[in-house]
Amino acid sequence: MKILVTGATGFIGKRLSERLASEGHDVVCTGRKLSSLGALLSNVKPAYLDIGDIESIKNILHREKPEIVFHCAALVSNGSFSQLMKVNRDGTHNVFEACLLSGVEKIVYLSSVAVISGNPQVPLTDDMPYSATNRYGQSKIEAEKIAIAYRAKGLKVSIIRPVMVYGEHEPHLLGLLCRLARWRLIPVIGDGKAKLQLADVDNVVDVMMLAIRDEKAYEGTYIVADREVLEVGEFFEYIAKCQGARPPFKIPERFVSALDKIPFIEKRISFFTKDRVYSIEKIKENLGYVPRVSVYDGLKKAIKPVS
Repeated sequence: MKILVTGATGFIGKRLSERLASEGHDVVCTGRKLSSLGALLSNVKPAYLDIGDIESIKNILHREKPEIVFHCAALVSNGSFSQLMKVNRDGTHNVFEACLLSGVEKIVYLSSVAVISGNPQVPLTDDMPYSATNRYGQSKIEAEKIAIAYRAKGLKVSIIRPVMVYGEHEPHLLGLLCRLARWRLIPVIGDGKAKLQLADVDNVVDVMMLAIRDEKAYEGTYIVADREVLEVGEFFEYIAKCQGARPPFKIPERFVSALDKIPFIEKRISFFTKDRVYSIEKIKENLGYVPRVSVYDGLKKAIKPVS
């Protein structure tokens, strides 16, 4: 099958492209820093693409004629709101409009659970209203609205909402947490019993691959997460253990209320104290999804011991 991947140089996009190529698909990997594809360059067709340029998207779709487009390109940060909207909202519009005009029938859109993470209920479910906690989440809400709007225009759109994704070479949160754990700068706040559910990158890719053969993937939205739910304290201790580092230090509960009143620290405290649990019942029931990689195996593989 001919498949085009936007954001193929990113963490999830590259892992997806590797899987697609390994299963014999004809893969066009697009992005702006194609050299980062490394050894994958010999197994796929690389093509420079800036999703801010709709004409270049139309040109590459016309030339390659993919049967499915996996739209993974996105800005993952909480920085400039205008830049987030330019890439995540406007870029997504460009990709979908170009696909519609070029006759592409199916798009698998990599959204994020950040579009509903502001809801207070636990666990979070796919049917909850949009509610973001940061700029990134707001930009992904606007992008997802675009994806849904193009369903009404005739495109088949699969919307995948991974939770916090980790894995080997993950460039965002896990690497930072590992460094902090090595330096013993990551604390367990209070009793460390807050719940945390993650998503191994290979589990996310497994779900994206389902969209190649299962038409139910193009209905509604699907949260993707590992089966297991960790406690935050357990998570931080496991990170330290995998690296052979000392266990994290603890901040007693009596100090938490004082820290919570400091503006700069208050938002960071919530990471340690807020439950982040998600329901994957819908994807299990509709798509038969069973997480293949356990969180313990996934973290052990992703976290390298300190040499």
